[in-house]
Amino acid sequence: MKNLVLVLALVLAPAVVRAQGRFDGGQADHGVVAEARLGSELISLATGGTGSSVTFAGVSGGVFGGYKIKRIIFGLGFDVTRVASGSSTGNVSTSSANTSIAFVPGLSVAIVRSADKRVELFGEFDMGFGTTVGDAVATGESIFRFSYDVGPGVRYWVHPQFAFGALAGVNGAFTWDTRSNGGTGMPSTTASTGVTSIFAQLQFMGVF
Repeated sequence: MKNLVLVLALVLAPAVVRAQGRFDGGQADHGVVAEARLGSELISLATGGTGSSVTFAGVSGGVFGGYKIKRIIFGLGFDVTRVASGSSTGNVSTSSANTSIAFVPGLSVAIVRSADKRVELFGEFDMGFGTTVGDAVATGESIFRFSYDVGPGVRYWVHPQFAFGALAGVNGAFTWDTRSNGGTGMPSTTASTGVTSIFAQLQFMGVF
């Protein structure tokens, strides 16, 4: 019996050491990352196009997958944003609701950690590439979107493999709207718009 226990200990010891090596204090040192995100735009300022525009609170949700190496997390996200907007030109006012989808490469770095490494201040930078569909998108119209998010956040590790985070910062969104003139013989027209926003986002992360 003692020999059997000794053999099992020798066999399992390397696996235990490897598992312990994955953890750095109160969090996983490295591993595959899966994250759910929910955010909202708080203040928006639009430029470009004709007339003036106002963007109300837009709610966005998405998922992110990547890899964690010590303080650095990098990967690719997929975001969906629902935005209600209104515009006015002279005495004419219109309103619409659009949905934007985007692929979002991202990077975050833990800047400051608590002694037990369960709480950390991090900085995040994301870039998004996508398009918009919805009420205002006409036949023959194509919309290309580029965006970025940058800002600080706080993350709390409730377990070495699971963490909640909150992020706030600046969002820039740029849109190029190309409309085809069909069979009129006229060239297509492109209008560009830029929107700068203050945003907030909640995150739930797992490292495996």
